[in-house]
Amino acid sequence: MIRLEIVRHYSPKLLDANQAYSFINFASIGSFFEQTPSTVAYFCDGMLMSAFMSRVTGRTIGRVSFDFTSIADLVLSGAEQQGKRVYFVGARQVELEQFLSKIKARYPRLSIAGSHNGYFDASQAEGIRADICRSQADILIVGLGAGRQEQFEQDTLRAGFGGVAFTCGGFIRQEATATRNYYPALINRLHLRAFYRMYREPHTIKRYLIDYPSNFLHLLAMLARHKVAISVGE
Repeated sequence: MIRLEIVRHYSPKLLDANQAYSFINFASIGSFFEQTPSTVAYFCDGMLMSAFMSRVTGRTIGRVSFDFTSIADLVLSGAEQQGKRVYFVGARQVELEQFLSKIKARYPRLSIAGSHNGYFDASQAEGIRADICRSQADILIVGLGAGRQEQFEQDTLRAGFGGVAFTCGGFIRQEATATRNYYPALINRLHLRAFYRMYREPHTIKRYLIDYPSNFLHLLAMLARHKVAISVGE
């Protein structure tokens, strides 16, 4: 049986945890079925997933995403205020540099322990994990795509990283190329983020129109057959 640990909402105390966190929606859950990471706790990324999990579990589970419409600012401003060191992994090198420039301007007192682009192979991953551990980072933020990013954060914790890790999907790349924030305020207020992303990134159309419904039906079938056990934590 597959065990899926859901976190109801974000809390600042998570910045002191030694835990891997990720974000699940009806696209990324496909990689969860294939990989089933055993030590990752998941937030519900998107209103559809939060509504579905709330209905299935009988608990109110909020939408939590790693972007500036949700917890990215809470994590980064919290790190800045508490003097926690942050390490970023993801995107192409030029995008990563643009992103770091924006982050330094937005959080001038944030301590950045290090960074690495997301274009590396398995033979390089061990060295990157060692650098993260040597950097004395307290917070690791990883954007490598569903499946790969969860595996990387788990492997980093196993390698001795003593802080908290969050996946962030395309956050680094999106913010690097955005003039201000990736999602305009009106789009966010009207909950049209999925449609806006399809407009900005046409490759995501398949994800929303094909992967979402097929993975939804797959999850329903697995729940009906008692092949998935869902636990809910605070």
